Amino acid sequence: MNKPFRWTPRLLICGLLVLGACRSARETALEGPLNPGPVNIPSIQPLISTLDSPTVVYPSALMRMDSLIIEFINAQAFPGAVLSVGKGIEIIKMTGYGAYTYRSRRRMLPESVFDLASLTKVVATTTASMLLYERGQLDIDAPVSRYLDTFNTPERQSITIRHLLTHTSGLPAWRPFYQDGITARDAVLGEILSAELLTEPGEEYRYSDFGMISLALVIEEITGEPFDQWCTRNIFDPLGMRSTGFRSTGKPDPNIVPTELDDYFRNRLIQGEVHDETAWSLGGVAGHAGLFSTALDLSQFAQMMVQRGYHDGRTFLQASTIDQFTAVVDTSLSTRALGWDTRNLNDEPSSAGLYFGPRSYGHTGFTGTSIWIDPDSEAWVILLTNRVYPTRDEYERFRGIRGSIADAAYEAFFWPVPIPEVEQSSQ
Repeated sequence: MNKPFRWTPRLLICGLLVLGACRSARETALEGPLNPGPVNIPSIQPLISTLDSPTVVYPSALMRMDSLIIEFINAQAFPGAVLSVGKGIEIIKMTGYGAYTYRSRRRMLPESVFDLASLTKVVATTTASMLLYERGQLDIDAPVSRYLDTFNTPERQSITIRHLLTHTSGLPAWRPFYQDGITARDAVLGEILSAELLTEPGEEYRYSDFGMISLALVIEEITGEPFDQWCTRNIFDPLGMRSTGFRSTGKPDPNIVPTELDDYFRNRLIQGEVHDETAWSLGGVAGHAGLFSTALDLSQFAQMMVQRGYHDGRTFLQASTIDQFTAVVDTSLSTRALGWDTRNLNDEPSSAGLYFGPRSYGHTGFTGTSIWIDPDSEAWVILLTNRVYPTRDEYERFRGIRGSIADAAYEAFFWPVPIPEVEQSSQ
């Protein structure tokens, strides 16, 4: 009996090179006035769709993903998306939908580069923390003041690295510095590192960009190297994530998927620069936002995580480290693990949908990105959109897509699935 064909990262890269060679020229975006304009008929650009794989027991679920995403594009929840779904090391589906903007002829493709927003927190900052923890350079229960002198104050001395990773430091969530005319990097950092705590450390969960920005500074202090460069050398290059990295501000790039038509701060289409205003003021490199990547690269990251740290014939992370960083820390406070989020197990909606298992972990990004991994079933799903185009103010149109796609992915692998006693996801 012939073995089923499986896509590997090397084969995917070769396939993309062939795809690029066959394409006579890239279609360029046609940008008009600051409005979305008429909606084009959404296109579907599949790179991988293995409906006949023995891993897929319910092909209709994979096809339902196409109709779901097209439905959301037609409702102007986002102009385009790229989806990657896999089980273990096998990529079952990788498809681009729609275009860069509603008026663009540039189609979404698996190699399209997206602003990941808060996926930066897990793909870069948390992964860096895991590596330094394994190397004995980062003690997650040590006070942050061991690494940053600015935390050596009476108010902040009890904040630990664990508090930063679980968003329980007491630091504020964020602040629109640009509204106060604070846009220089040193000035923004000065405000963050002197911000008054809102609660005692460990007392309350508050999702905090300030905490992850501080953690990236800790990483720089430990390594003696700029955060972005260290991440490239130690994470992205070893994992073959060649299109992943941070991007400097002030250098728009039409090849990158655009985010918002900014009419409140930078007053231009944000394309090739980080969307997050604080990360932008920090020069594009920060621990909470600023990372750009593709569905192809993130699929390699997910494959490494679901293989418990194993990648390309070697151990990238120890399985015990992955288990420690992806397990919920204190259910009385939140669903948070160390850096990662975990699936809600009560009746609250989850962007992981209804079926991903109790040990599932993932994260979402403000620009319309998400990644979810179920270590027990080895299912994973990556959805990249630019839902903030042309404006961030239409989140209700976007609500529901992440959980619905995660459910369809799980059904494709494990149909029929039991009906959970929770409400349908609305995130």
